Amino acid sequence: MLGRLVRRAAGRGRGRLHLSSGVWFHLILHRIRALLARKLRARRSPRSSWQLADGEAVRLIDAALDAAAAQSAPHEVLVVVRDQPITRAAMARLREGAWLNDELVNGYLGLVAERCAARGDARGRVHVMSTFFYHKLAAGASYNYEGVSRWTREVELRACALVLFPINLGNAHWIVVALDVRKRHFDVWDSLHGRHHACARMLRRYIIDEWLQKYGERTAAAEWTCVPRDDAPRQHNGFDCGVFVCAVARCLALGVPIDVSQDAMADIRRRIVFELMRRRLKLRACENGAAVVGGHAAT
Repeated sequence: MLGRLVRRAAGRGRGRLHLSSGVWFHLILHRIRALLARKLRARRSPRSSWQLADGEAVRLIDAALDAAAAQSAPHEVLVVVRDQPITRAAMARLREGAWLNDELVNGYLGLVAERCAARGDARGRVHVMSTFFYHKLAAGASYNYEGVSRWTREVELRACALVLFPINLGNAHWIVVALDVRKRHFDVWDSLHGRHHACARMLRRYIIDEWLQKYGERTAAAEWTCVPRDDAPRQHNGFDCGVFVCAVARCLALGVPIDVSQDAMADIRRRIVFELMRRRLKLRACENGAAVVGGHAAT
């Protein structure tokens, strides 16, 4: 098979350009990698549950990505999702190989929060913090409760089943921390399996202060447990962490098993494009009727 790939890769463009043997070698190697990747994707079975196969969805995704790829007007807004504008430049980050920014994570998790709110509180209320929350809380690497004390003036965290904190660490890596309010327990979901003890201490201190300031309830640090999840899905590159955060947060909020993997990243990216453009989630089969109990699927 490798011989056929080399012949196919070398045969394209020969005679049209006069390039050095070294340049040809790198072009052929790049082409072989692309052909191998395409064959691996074609052979993937079973299909990812994140895949959107209907023609309308595919056309909308392709049109959005083509519009995003246009070199002109990168700051033009393509869609506004829950007061979060998504620009061409931001949407272009949903192509394979790009790192997600705050626009995309806030916009997409806004859709997740909207879906949870639409089904009512019977299954447990879910609140999603903005990605900018932790920036304010940990401004200058020091604790700053005053900077975020008003962020929950319209939200009663004590009444929630689940609170999600998407966090951009040092503008270099995305993680999401899930607080099960009823169990008083934090789970740290990191696709690189970091421990993030300092981050957990910061959030635990915030919750202790929030409970005291908003509800007059004094709680001790020992009452709020925190565990880095060793079963978190793993990424195998340096740019998909934001996609993992969006997908894992969605699964936690909707109360379904976390069926997220590196192999599904391309499908998840395309689904995010589709759902942002239509401004609402398209539920997968496993998500219909799922009930949240402390952030996990009810059995």
